[in-house]
Amino acid sequence: MVRTLTVLILLVLNCSLFAQGLQLDSIFRSSERYAVNPWVSVPAIAVGAYASQQRLLSLQDKPPIPRETLQELRAEDVNGFDRIALRMDVDKHKQAIIQSDYLFNTGQWLPFGLFIWKKYRRDWFDITLMYLEAQTTQGLFYGFAPFGPTLVDRIRPKSYYPEFPYEERTDGNEWNSMFSGHVSTMSTGFYFFARMIDDYNPDLTGGQRALLYTGATVPSLLGGWLRVKGLKHYPTDVLVGLGVGAISGIGVPSLHKWWKARHRSSLSLSPVYGGGAGGLALVLKY
Repeated sequence: MVRTLTVLILLVLNCSLFAQGLQLDSIFRSSERYAVNPWVSVPAIAVGAYASQQRLLSLQDKPPIPRETLQELRAEDVNGFDRIALRMDVDKHKQAIIQSDYLFNTGQWLPFGLFIWKKYRRDWFDITLMYLEAQTTQGLFYGFAPFGPTLVDRIRPKSYYPEFPYEERTDGNEWNSMFSGHVSTMSTGFYFFARMIDDYNPDLTGGQRALLYTGATVPSLLGGWLRVKGLKHYPTDVLVGLGVGAISGIGVPSLHKWWKARHRSSLSLSPVYGGGAGGLALVLKY
């Protein structure tokens, strides 16, 4: 059982300083659901974001695809499931990329829409840090995972289409088909949004939860399909990106929630006023 030890440190203040019975909470209040330590999270986010960004720049600067390699590309060498990416309408690929960007941006920013509701807004600091951690995690997956473009040189579908100029088909970034970073980024946002709703509404039924996570999956898959139509990726690239997004968007808050459940100790300090005197309440839970 969690026991509470409260030490009230009374500071004699002018009665006009606070309204009668007012208790002030810090805007950086700690969530009751998650264990989030900003002294750990902020440096980790900064280092992780910098490392993934630097790796992304290096991946975009890969050497051009040799002419001989381009000439040897054959659709028959691509597995049957992914071969659909080589049968797309070239004239519609730009439109598909633009449409995918709408979902990409929606997925990225959707979690901040939680703050419309008070119950999420009161924990805005911890939720924001966890979301930044989730996006940093998927970025590190993209840059450093053994199934990502650092170790897997998979030529994008666009290079198979002779309709494009030679320079575009051989650009170094065309090596980076596996896996879809756009899908992992957008799905991280969609799944994180779903996880927050799930955690803050424990009365949801199993069917409602299934609909909730289906609602996160559908736009992610749609965005992925548009990336296939945009000749950027194969279906398997999209599915791997979706998995990375699910691990990041669901896994990061799950880890913080697990840690909170197993480490119940906490220390908080908040100003209080009552009975004509002001003070600070120091609360230790253990």
